[in-house]
Amino acid sequence: MGLDLAVFKSVSTMEREFPGYRFQRDPENGECEVIHPEDVTLTWDDVTTRDWRVGNIAHIAALGGLIAGLLGEGSALERMVLLSASGVGDVIEEPSFGELERELRLIESSTDPWVREFADGLVELISMARREKNPIVFV
Repeated sequence: MGLDLAVFKSVSTMEREFPGYRFQRDPENGECEVIHPEDVTLTWDDVTTRDWRVGNIAHIAALGGLIAGLLGEGSALERMVLLSASGVGDVIEEPSFGELERELRLIESSTDPWVREFADGLVELISMARREKNPIVFV
């Protein structure tokens, strides 16, 4: 177990990459499914713009402690991301991105490489989620 995040490609991106196919978007997580032609199965890499293994449970707990030391207990990063390490199917939607980005700016200059890697990875996922107009999904 651990924390894995992904952003699914939008319908427009999928239609551009797979001309002649039609897609249906899951309203909860943004994942696209082929509706025409029938019986087409796409790979995980085909439907995601980015997936990221943040770490296992021990890594996430340690990272949470480091971030709590920088931001204090109860930060948005802790509530929305790190405490959901086992929340497969949960999503972080666009209205929450601003709050996360404010906190990420506060930790991005940390001397700890794990903290910087986490901040950089989450900034990248937020950017991709905005571009695709989809949430960040816990997978």
